[in-house]
Amino acid sequence: MKKVKYILTVAVFVLVIFGLAAAGLILPDGAASASERRELAQMPEISAKAVFNREFSDKIETYFLDQFPARDTFRRINAIFRFYGLWQLDSDGLWVHGGAVYKSESKTDESQISYAATYYNSLIDAYLKDLNVYYTVVPDKSYFTQDLGYPHLDYDRIFEIMTTGVRGAEYIDIRDTLSVDKYYRTDTHWLQPELFDTVKRLGEAMGVGEYLTPEDEYTPHTLSPFYGVYLGQAALPIDPDELTYLTSAYTDTAVVTGPQYKADGIYDLAKFEGMDGYDVFLSGTQPVIEIQCPDARTDRELYIFRDSFGSSLAPLFTGAYKKITVIDMRYVTAGYLPNVVTFTPGADVLFINSTLILNTAMIMR
Repeated sequence: MKKVKYILTVAVFVLVIFGLAAAGLILPDGAASASERRELAQMPEISAKAVFNREFSDKIETYFLDQFPARDTFRRINAIFRFYGLWQLDSDGLWVHGGAVYKSESKTDESQISYAATYYNSLIDAYLKDLNVYYTVVPDKSYFTQDLGYPHLDYDRIFEIMTTGVRGAEYIDIRDTLSVDKYYRTDTHWLQPELFDTVKRLGEAMGVGEYLTPEDEYTPHTLSPFYGVYLGQAALPIDPDELTYLTSAYTDTAVVTGPQYKADGIYDLAKFEGMDGYDVFLSGTQPVIEIQCPDARTDRELYIFRDSFGSSLAPLFTGAYKKITVIDMRYVTAGYLPNVVTFTPGADVLFINSTLILNTAMIMR
């Protein structure tokens, strides 16, 4: 009987190993991982020279890891074992608290933050001297969990560098209008229905507070399930979020155009089924977008220099501005900006980037 068990154990082991190997050969390679939101490595070109090259060995190893059969299942098993078996506090920098997933960002790169302040100044000096310029900083959600003991950015230093380094613009502090429950549990971004205090703070500072659309004039629409970027990276059995977007009489009549903008309206619902459901807001990554708001309560114009956090914020200003131009400087160079944007003297400008982007600010061109 003992011998039979031994034979069965070996047979099962061999079957699993060879079965996975056969599946790897038979199944087509995946192009991208929806859970990790990234492209998967493909088979590198094979040649006699390449085989003896260190780079080839690294690429082939990455290829086999990325294309391993049932990869997401094994990632989940590994994550569960590390969190609940070994009781590790984090896995690859990701940690869980109160049903929400966070990512530790411990290295504050002051040179990047200083670059952001200098970059703002260069844009102000070159193009925005005759406009009303404001700026704010969006704290990532780990800002609100600093007392839990996990590694985090030096937020005090980030805000100090920005508030002392930016010239010719008024700083608007929005930190006290936010809290950890105003962010997705499984994603980096904030929740659009929770932004009314933030919008009010910004609107009042820019002189349009009385023209903002009241909260009770918005209609919420829910899409689910929404799998945030941290959920896929953590590979843990955590319930997904719901994504809620808001419409009003002003968002419904807004006309959105841009060199790469394909959606019919201010929300691109088709994007919800794509790699990143958050791309519903202003169709995700876009260098320049122009939002015409024919029913707005003023004739004023607003230019928003933003990262992805601005995508869900901009629609909430459609009642207060006749025209909103949304610019992402990660995808358009400063020198090329006059070719795609005409700045109107007297208009308002809002720089809004998250601490995560400011800590890698040299991606702004």
